[in-house]
Amino acid sequence: MTTTSRPIAAKRTTAYPRPRIVGARTEVPLFDGKRVRYVNLDSAASTPPLVKVRQAVEDFLPWYSSVHRGAGYKSRLSTYLYEHAREVVMRFSNANPATHVVVFVRNTTEALNLLSHRIVLEAGELILTTRLEHHSNLLPWYRCPYELAELTPDGSIDMEDLEQRLKKHKGKVRLVTVSAASNVTGILPDIRRIARLAHAHGALIAVDAAQLLPHRSFAMGAVSDPERIDLMAFSGHKLYAPYGSGALVMPATLFADGEPMLVGGG
Repeated sequence: MTTTSRPIAAKRTTAYPRPRIVGARTEVPLFDGKRVRYVNLDSAASTPPLVKVRQAVEDFLPWYSSVHRGAGYKSRLSTYLYEHAREVVMRFSNANPATHVVVFVRNTTEALNLLSHRIVLEAGELILTTRLEHHSNLLPWYRCPYELAELTPDGSIDMEDLEQRLKKHKGKVRLVTVSAASNVTGILPDIRRIARLAHAHGALIAVDAAQLLPHRSFAMGAVSDPERIDLMAFSGHKLYAPYGSGALVMPATLFADGEPMLVGGG
């Protein structure tokens, strides 16, 4: 198929049980002209939306209206549901609404770009990340002074190297930012241990949780907990939701100063 051709319309069949995900019964064409049921083995990159999620979106569409910019019933309902979604994300991440905010973004990439834009570094401060990271949690930090913690031969984060870098900079590491799971190697870093190290050396910790959250719960923790997660980013398209949804959960104080990344109306 060339890049300019239109995709062949998918054929659906009723030969399979009622699905829980959109497209589970879709059949696709083969080169020999036959059609087979499509088996998605790429959910580590993106998940298909759940049927219930699609239904919820379809149910809401007739009521869709401007958020925070109208006095009519549809606008007020849209605003209520928009803000209610923040509460749901706050509970989902076990963050403290007294100290944290939920910022809606398009995906994890935008969340971490926003964070790299908003975080204020004083003279001599830097960001510490690792060689394990997805580009979403690597390229945004190139605009800042940064260092990369090394990996061990099995692909895990070298915890001794990370700790030595924290000690070397003597409180000048402003933020440690790390993935909770790798969609390339399957490595699951010891995030709680990294959080303890970061806080012991006066740093915040941000977690790219996009790859972990589809598989297990992950609580940010209380502000007084030395193993707490200060900031967390994730994408809806990894969580059986449509494209274009994501969140950055972060301390409200990080938005107290500085210019917005995007300006405009609405």
